[in-house]
Order: sequence, then C-alpha cells, then structure tokens
Amino acid sequence: MAPRPAPADLRRRIGRIPLEHRRPAGAAPFWRRWLDAVSAPWAVSMTAALASLAIGFWLGFSGLVETTSTASASADEALVSLVFPSVPTMGDVE
Repeated sequence: MAPRPAPADLRRRIGRIPLEHRRPAGAAPFWRRWLDAVSAPWAVSMTAALASLAIGFWLGFSGLVETTSTASASADEALVSLVFPSVPTMGDVE
C-alpha cells in the first residue's frame, strides 16, 4: 500500500524550482514587508480608525457639521427629530 518513490529526474526537477525562481533579498517594498508582519485584525482595526478619522476631519472642515459652541439648539433639535422621530424635543414639551 505504500506509494512508489518518484523517479530521480522528477525529484531533481522539483528540487531545482526554488533555485530557478529566486527573488532578490529585499525585493518587496518596505510597506509590503511591514504589512506582512502585522495581523489581519490589527490591520483592519487600524484601517477603520484611519477612515473614521478622515471622515471626522472631512465633516469638520467642510462645514457640514458646526463645531463651534455657538451652534443653535434648534438646529440640533431638528437633527435629533430627523434621526429619532419618536423622541420629543424641547419645542414639543408643554
């Protein structure tokens, strides 16, 4: 039931494959070697963190969201009532 040994010429041919296809040392760019060394969950979490930071900066600098303390309460309430329509705002309280 044991498999037959491979012919000698086939074993030599297979043994020569790594020698024929050598890659020069340091062929991969630095960032690729660095990414190969980190784990996938760490890389995903760092990507998510950087994306969140980029979106925050974009919202802050584009003027879509007011970041000053002088933002009116009515604008905030309008946003809350738009996102959470079942939540009563100060204008709805009697």
